[in-house]
Amino acid sequence: MTERTIKLILEYDGTRFFGWQVQPGKRTVQLVVEKALECILHHPVRLTVAGRTDSGVHATGQTAGFTTTSDMEPMRLERALNGVLPSDVSVIEVLDANPGFHARYDARSRTYRYTITDRKISIGRNYAWRVRYRLARELLEESTRCLSGKCDFRGFSKEGDKEDYSTVVLKNRWTFQGNLMIFEITAVRFFHHSVRSIVGSAVEAGRGKEPPHLLKRILETGDRSLAGPTAPAHGLCLVHVDYGDSCG
Repeated sequence: MTERTIKLILEYDGTRFFGWQVQPGKRTVQLVVEKALECILHHPVRLTVAGRTDSGVHATGQTAGFTTTSDMEPMRLERALNGVLPSDVSVIEVLDANPGFHARYDARSRTYRYTITDRKISIGRNYAWRVRYRLARELLEESTRCLSGKCDFRGFSKEGDKEDYSTVVLKNRWTFQGNLMIFEITAVRFFHHSVRSIVGSAVEAGRGKEPPHLLKRILETGDRSLAGPTAPAHGLCLVHVDYGDSCG
C-alpha cells in the first residue's frame, strides 16, 4: 500500500506529563499518542514534533507528524484518537501532509505564551505563575523590547545543549487582563528553558530588582549567570506552529 504522511495538531495539559519526549518509565505525551495511534492503525508509529516541550509545559497548538500505509480518512482518525486518548490530550485536527513533511524541520516559526498572575487564583492555577510581589507593567514591556530580529539566546538557554543559539524573533508582546500578565513571543526556533528564562528575567526587571536593560545585556554578553530565575513550567504554553503554505 502507498505510504502517506499525516499531520496532527494536538492540545494537552502538561501537568501530569514528564514532557513530550519518550523517557523510560515516564508518562510522556509522545508515548501516550504513539500508543493510541498504534492501537488504531495496528502498526508501530514514531512521531516527529515541532517542539519538545518540557515536563509540566502545556500546548494548544503542538504539531506532530508520522507516516502510515493506512487509508483511514483524517476525520475518522481524529474521532478514533479522541476516543482512546486520555482526557489531558486532545487531537484538534488530522491532515494529510505533503510527502516528506517533517514537523520540526519544516516549521517556520513557533509561538509560545507565558501567563503570570499577581494574586492567588483557583480557576486556572495550573496554567499561570503566581508572582507574590507587585510588577510594573511598563517595566515588563520595556525589558523585552530588545527581543526583535536576529538574537542570540545563549544567555537564556540551558548550558551545553547547543553550539549555535541564534534565532530570529518575529514578534513579542505583553497583554494585561485583570490580574493576568501574558507574554507571547514568536521566533524561528527556541532552546531549552529559553522562554522561561526570558520571563524570569523580565519579572526581575518588572519588580525593580534589576534594571530594564537586563535582557538586552544578556543578549549582548550571552552570560547565563545574569539571567533571573527560570520561570516555572506550568505557566508556559506552545500555542502555534507556522508552516507557511508549504506543508498543507
